[in-house]
Amino acid sequence: MKESRADRSFTYISVSCCVLLSIVMVYPLYYLLIYSFNDPVDASRGGIWLWPRQFSLAPYETIFATQNLLSAAWISVSRTVLGTFSSVLCTAVLAYALSRKELIGRSFFSKYFLITMFVGGGLIPYYMTLRWVGLLETYAVYIIPGLIGVFNMLLMKAYFENLPDGLIESASMDGANDIYIFFRIALPLSMPIIATISIFNAVGHWNSWQDNFFFTSNSPELTTLQLILVNLLKTANVSMSAANLNLDAIQRQKMTPESLRAAITILVTTPIILIYPFFQKHFTQGIMLGSIKG
Repeated sequence: MKESRADRSFTYISVSCCVLLSIVMVYPLYYLLIYSFNDPVDASRGGIWLWPRQFSLAPYETIFATQNLLSAAWISVSRTVLGTFSSVLCTAVLAYALSRKELIGRSFFSKYFLITMFVGGGLIPYYMTLRWVGLLETYAVYIIPGLIGVFNMLLMKAYFENLPDGLIESASMDGANDIYIFFRIALPLSMPIIATISIFNAVGHWNSWQDNFFFTSNSPELTTLQLILVNLLKTANVSMSAANLNLDAIQRQKMTPESLRAAITILVTTPIILIYPFFQKHFTQGIMLGSIKG
């Protein structure tokens, strides 16, 4: 079918707007990329728009020269993988239980968890609770407190409620128990929302440094990559002296806080950017379906 002139004009305008919007959204990250690969002193003069004017790896050399970087990276990666898996599993179990109409006290528990989204005890009571249960200065403090996310649970609960009741009832009539139904029917049919929640949890764990700062500050072996990068950036902002950055005079002259900040941003966001395309399809579908009854 041949498009009319008005339809073609609308298509051209729509595509142009999408391209322009994409450029507006992508360019800031691209700017940080070329800025981080430019000589720091030269970059501080400005005027870098499309490509590095004087190519340099000085910001990345500074970052990778930091002590304990590999061990900190391992802590960040392991907590992201383990924390995401355990959180998604526990959240899914709770969401599935609350989605079943036959659960006694279902309405009460749903409202109870909902209240916790708006009312919190604050940092000091939270710190005291962690100390009382013995989680301070342990690896478990990265995992256990985040096992249940109420917002994520509500999304999964809404998704489970949209599953065909006849499918679950048929499995029950065939003798399947709740555990079998959950792992063999409910979870396989809920991959979109699981992928969505996995992205939420993975990004949260990967970017987190506050729990390391507050709860494991006396355990160097539990230092995360993000806290090392935050401390490095703070040090660069406070002072560019050789004593603070552990650099010699030549290295110091080649470094600026802006270049360091750009390099850190690229390093932190790159893993998420690389992983996201594999979950993008499920992510969009999970958000749409999980919010129907939310």
